[in-house]
Amino acid sequence: MPLLNRFVRGFSASRWLRGSNGLRQLSEGGNGQEWLLARHLCAYTVLDGAAVPARKRKGFVEMALARWSPFADTQSHVEWVGDRAMAWAWSRGRMLAGPDGIELPQPRRVLPESMFRGAPQVSGEQLVQLDEGLEGRVWRDNVMVASRWWSEPPELAEWNEFRRGAGLSPAAAAPDILVSELQTQPWAASGSPDIREAFGHYRGYLALAAAGIATVVLVALLVGVVALKISIWQVDKQIAQQEQALDKIITARDEALQARAAIDARLALRPPAGQIELMGLVSGLMRGQWQLLEWKVPDARTLEVTARMVNPDPRAIVTAWEASKRFTDVTAELGKQPNSVIVKAHVVRASGKGSGK
Repeated sequence: MPLLNRFVRGFSASRWLRGSNGLRQLSEGGNGQEWLLARHLCAYTVLDGAAVPARKRKGFVEMALARWSPFADTQSHVEWVGDRAMAWAWSRGRMLAGPDGIELPQPRRVLPESMFRGAPQVSGEQLVQLDEGLEGRVWRDNVMVASRWWSEPPELAEWNEFRRGAGLSPAAAAPDILVSELQTQPWAASGSPDIREAFGHYRGYLALAAAGIATVVLVALLVGVVALKISIWQVDKQIAQQEQALDKIITARDEALQARAAIDARLALRPPAGQIELMGLVSGLMRGQWQLLEWKVPDARTLEVTARMVNPDPRAIVTAWEASKRFTDVTAELGKQPNSVIVKAHVVRASGKGSGK
């Protein structure tokens, strides 16, 4: 069995945890590297693909993440649950940044650490202990509809702000911290069997089958090696002719991709909306009589508004703002002044504007 285990490991990728202090090896393997990316290096969102045909969902996710992602060099992982997609995004450059400015080699596969701790829930909330910090989760129908990372356990006010952003009412106390060790396999997003989990269970048998097939193929190749050598010179001649044509195509494609990346990077520097446009949006979303007390834009993607109105309803404000599809991570809380409310949100670029990043 030890010999078989070593043989199976040769077909498996070694697993590493990528955190703020670099890489930490979790398991051995001889088929490249698989990284588990720490939660604080990821951004998270949920995409609704109910109106998108199954054959077009891959392109839909790529376009949606390009518009939403805060990174110019986005990489991502997506898990579908019915018509909704849980999506993690991260910066390729930051992930591969090694010591002394040396870029680390690209791993064979990257998965978020979150998928190796805990399990999907039909409903509820969790505060999960990670390798670094903690992750707050809100679940509905096996979909993690909200996720937030803290370096330390959050205060009750922070936890309730997170709950309000997920459409929940304030809690009387923060939940107990769920301590979950890293699992050997990621949790499946839906109730159906996950192909990676199935591969994990039968990996040993698959490795033996692959070895048997490889032996048969090798014998067949040895028998026909003489005939192959006779035809090799013909293949080499055709390859040389095709490589010349392919080199021109590849060079043109690389130049086009570089130009597109440069354009997208410049367009991404523009704020998602101007001040006048934001004021018009807010005026249409704040219902009833209200008075603007304070207007803050801490950065190009963040808006903070303090307003006075009669009997302000924070939940209704959060619902209206997020329904506009121009704001995400919306929170609303009553201010210190009478009948005042403080609204904070991330601004989303309007569909069809800019580069879509």
